[in-house]
Amino acid sequence: MSGSRRSARHQRGIALVLVLWVLTLLTVMAVGLTAAQRTETALSDNHVSGARFRTAADAAIAFTVLVFAMPPPDAADPDVPVWLPNGVAVPWRFGGVDLAIRVFNEGSRIDLNQATPELLSALLVTLGMEEDPATSLAAAIVDWRDEDDLSLLNGAEDGDYRDVGLTFGAKDAPFVAVEELMQVLGMTPEIYTRLAPEVSVDLDGAGFDERFASAAAIAATQGIPFEDAQLRVVERDSPLFDDSSGPRVVDRAGPLYRIEVAETGPGGGGRRMEALIESTPGQQPPYQVRWRRFGLPGAPAAPIDGEDDAG
Repeated sequence: MSGSRRSARHQRGIALVLVLWVLTLLTVMAVGLTAAQRTETALSDNHVSGARFRTAADAAIAFTVLVFAMPPPDAADPDVPVWLPNGVAVPWRFGGVDLAIRVFNEGSRIDLNQATPELLSALLVTLGMEEDPATSLAAAIVDWRDEDDLSLLNGAEDGDYRDVGLTFGAKDAPFVAVEELMQVLGMTPEIYTRLAPEVSVDLDGAGFDERFASAAAIAATQGIPFEDAQLRVVERDSPLFDDSSGPRVVDRAGPLYRIEVAETGPGGGGRRMEALIESTPGQQPPYQVRWRRFGLPGAPAAPIDGEDDAG
């Protein structure tokens, strides 16, 4: 009898171990299924919120074009703000999505395919580079886009790229995207980050429009100190009268505008969109989107119109 009891206890022990193993396996499976479900839910929520932002961003473009197609309000009226393409962020809400819209006059950027080495060098110096490396990088930028294989003084053609182990050489054709600057010999991410907002490849030789240019672009094109250019920008954007919130100018330049749309507000995903539109008032459609980009890295926060930096 004692042997039978030992055998029964042994079998019960084995059964208990098997039950524990089954419970452990079921627990692991349940945790895995829960984690997978959470991941799928998060992916679905992200997909839905991304689609919602894309729709809101497209609506923001249409809204901006509508506002810019209307006659500007009286700049002397302090109760009617004037929305200008000077990069000031304007809050807007659509479909439950809080957005900040910034508009820039594309013609107030420097044409990357037309700028002389001297102008590019002056711009780079204004942006903080030393004169000698700025001169060399400006020459390399022009060598990248010109059709010949003759290097400018301190510039860079195919042989210079090979000398540093690069398999590609100068493009010898115009820039089709500002991002190509990253392939130019001597360009760094830090310099690119400062230079990219000041240049454009979409101007079709239209020339430089100072009306809404940045202080850096004005300083480089006019050959004046950066501080003087900053004062010129402040004076340009100041109220017409002391008790007025309207700026000195009421024209909106154009017809090319760069529109940046950023998701804001608590819980915002930090999504951004940038588009270049050409306004064609009186035609159908009233504007055309030349290009549109989503998923851009975050830009430095800009004050929203009507708020200060602390707001």
